[in-house]
Amino acid sequence: MAFTLDELQSMITVNMGDYKLARGSQKLITRDLGSCVAIAMYDSQTGIGGLLHIMLPQYTNIAPGTEQNPAKYADTGIETLIKELVMKGAKRERLVAKLAGGAHMVRSDSESSDISSRNAKAVRKKLALMNIPVLAAELGGYHPRTVTFEPGNGTLRILTAGKTDKVL
Repeated sequence: MAFTLDELQSMITVNMGDYKLARGSQKLITRDLGSCVAIAMYDSQTGIGGLLHIMLPQYTNIAPGTEQNPAKYADTGIETLIKELVMKGAKRERLVAKLAGGAHMVRSDSESSDISSRNAKAVRKKLALMNIPVLAAELGGYHPRTVTFEPGNGTLRILTAGKTDKVL
């Protein structure tokens, strides 16, 4: 199902290494998820949610005194998203997540050296440590995805070129 121009223009865009929050029927969109992973997190009772587009598994302070964007990394991005959602009125104990992305964009002999597998593993590990249940996920494969997320009803729609849209 295609989006209308009005729908596309009303969506809040989440870029790589970024996150945004929304409420109710307001939709968030992130495009070109290759090896990156999108984490849609929400509180179904308040209708508050967010979409995070992580690029790397964990934060590494390369040079002392340099600030890095926490949303680029699974570990710091998930922590930041949780804090922001709670500040906006979500209840920490009701937060749940849905995941998409982690496509194998570069074929590798070793899964441990593949960034997509490392990203997906880091996201699942951090969510487990933070006691955030993962309700659904579409990870892996070999094709980039675009996702939209509507926090009011928890709908995560996955669009992959040449394939039927999927709704989690």
